[in-house]
Amino acid sequence: MVITSPDLSPGFQLAGVETFAVEDVEKAEEVLGKLLTGDEASLIVVHRGLLQVMGPRLRRQIDRSYRPVVVDIPGSLSTTPGEERRRYITELIRRAIGYHITFESEQPQTSDK
Repeated sequence: MVITSPDLSPGFQLAGVETFAVEDVEKAEEVLGKLLTGDEASLIVVHRGLLQVMGPRLRRQIDRSYRPVVVDIPGSLSTTPGEERRRYITELIRRAIGYHITFESEQPQTSDK
């Protein structure tokens, strides 16, 4: 399930994802609060701009929630710098599986010949 702004919702809907288009953070908090207490969702994706301005009480509830898992998604990962994108994906995996993993460096290895 995705909670996002009305201008981004059609793309998620075309992909077949249940989408909640919200105009403001108050509506996003209302929708997210209902989804967190229901049994329908196992993964809830929230547009980062909305999640960042939600109240601290709801954010603590999100941090403690293991089902459903709530993750934020930026407007576009394609414009996110490499290291920031790597941290974001690592955090997504940690939230989903409960473990912090590391990736091998993408820096070219030099050999002493």
